[in-house]
Amino acid sequence: MALRSELVREACRLIREARCRWEAHENRACRRIRERAVVAYEGLTRQERDELPEELRVWLRYRSEKYFGRGRKGNGMNSKPAPRQKTKAKEKPQQHAVAARKVASVVGPLYLVSSRKGLCGLYFGHRVEVSSLPGNNPRDRFLNQAEEELAEYFLGNRENFGVALDARGSEFQRAVWRALVSIPFGQTRGYGELADEMGHPQAVRAVGTANGANPVSIIVPCHRVIGKDGSLTGFGGGLEIKRKLLQHEGVRLRPI
Repeated sequence: MALRSELVREACRLIREARCRWEAHENRACRRIRERAVVAYEGLTRQERDELPEELRVWLRYRSEKYFGRGRKGNGMNSKPAPRQKTKAKEKPQQHAVAARKVASVVGPLYLVSSRKGLCGLYFGHRVEVSSLPGNNPRDRFLNQAEEELAEYFLGNRENFGVALDARGSEFQRAVWRALVSIPFGQTRGYGELADEMGHPQAVRAVGTANGANPVSIIVPCHRVIGKDGSLTGFGGGLEIKRKLLQHEGVRLRPI
């Protein structure tokens, strides 16, 4: 029950965030926030939706459609579908980051980011805004440990990571990230399976959104979550990198 209540609070937070920025509707970041709000809302039961403040429900279903809309029928706004996004905006490190380091790997350059309490980010080189990263600190113990453990992982000498993590997110996001860490090396889960294991089978979409918000790739293995039919669904680093990581772990993938 506590986690379901957190889902309602998370939906409220996302809708309020989108609502505050609706005037900048042509901004890609604002569109992403709105989409996250829609996913969170649609992951709620009918009873849970009724717990949301009425003004948030009305705004999400009607007013936002005009500015962020999908062109749904019946909203009275004659909205046009949002243009397809050809490229994704690059990621930026979490605000509590204090040091970063570029390391080589078999899937391309990686950027490790640490806070004062642990590793708070692991980003693929082509997906991170390098100019936003803090400088390197050769004595940073979290960066040093993460770099060493990643090298062992890619050499086939490590299946689990021990570096301390300090990724910040909502209570629900952190619960999903903990569930990801529990997926054993060389195994996969579907989004529905992951939601079931968490005891919240109706939260599949919300689980998928939290999975996509994971800032510590590989070490928090969001690459081990695949489609129900065995397909490689969306992945921040790209499907080819996801395929390489799973093949490295010995996962049998269906032919393309």
